[in-house]
Amino acid sequence: MSYTVIMAAHNEEKYIGRALSSVFSQTLRPSEVIVVLDRCSDGTGEIARKYPVTIVEKKEKRWVFSYSENLEIARRMVKTPFFAIVDADVELEPNYFEVLFSEIDEETGCISGKVVTRSRTLLGRLLSLWEKTYRLALEKRPRGCALLVRNDLVERIGGIRDVPAPDTYIQDQVKRLGFKVRVVESVRAYHVRDVTLRRALKTQFNAGVARYLMGKGLLRTLGHSIVRLRPLVIVGYLYAMLSGEKRELKRKLELETALKPSY
Repeated sequence: MSYTVIMAAHNEEKYIGRALSSVFSQTLRPSEVIVVLDRCSDGTGEIARKYPVTIVEKKEKRWVFSYSENLEIARRMVKTPFFAIVDADVELEPNYFEVLFSEIDEETGCISGKVVTRSRTLLGRLLSLWEKTYRLALEKRPRGCALLVRNDLVERIGGIRDVPAPDTYIQDQVKRLGFKVRVVESVRAYHVRDVTLRRALKTQFNAGVARYLMGKGLLRTLGHSIVRLRPLVIVGYLYAMLSGEKRELKRKLELETALKPSY
């Protein structure tokens, strides 16, 4: 199977070498690796250039959500039937993509392995225990930091949009087209970023804002926040509901989604 890895990086010198090493150590190697350097001011670019990657340097932000913009810049360069989103702070098991391709079928639109936090901080170790609450989720979805996607389906939905959670957007639209999303528990990707309390709380809050902007229901979000032990998710959701700026952005996103190609 032929696939391209796309990676977005903003000042990731601490992690990107480990991420790229794991990509190039795959038993099933990618046809190309495209790295978007998003206004980096550290050594991220120098480290990335040590590997046989295609570099795109982004000098300015044009979209509201820069991460989505970075992924779409790279995706438009993809020439293979599949592409994989691999975050710059993720390490993959050597057989990660070999296993995913052995599991994918014609009904599957996107697929990932199991994502596990491997952080050196105490909070990171606690987070890895908390991740067991994924088993309680009403719907088990792939994690966007190490996601394999059919490129033709993303073309059909008009590409990656200017949305707060592009992996969620892709999965929602793939399901709308009648395809499945899957998680393969037998292979792992490791999130290696050091977790701090501030970052953990910010991630929860922003997840709530993203759920509002992506049209997730209030009661479903409340259930997610309770069952998954993520109290700031519902706080972020309610904040977005009460924000005139966020309500206007939500209307804009809904309009753009309604106007996207549906062939």
